[in-house]
Amino acid sequence: MVKLPTTSGKNDTEEFDRFKDFARRVVRVPHSQIKAHLDAEKETKRTARSSSSRVSGASSKRVG
Repeated sequence: MVKLPTTSGKNDTEEFDRFKDFARRVVRVPHSQIKAHLDAEKETKRTARSSSSRVSGASSKRVG
């Protein structure tokens, strides 16, 4: 029979306490702040895509 390693309850409690602290910090961030950050990130990606598509489109044109 295989013996499984035992874990101490203290380690589990510490890990759960760290998780609870992290969750509390996440919940404290206002929705408006998160939305503003996501909107800024979207805009950055949108401008990067549009500038890269212009460059790739210009190089693929044929001169006839």
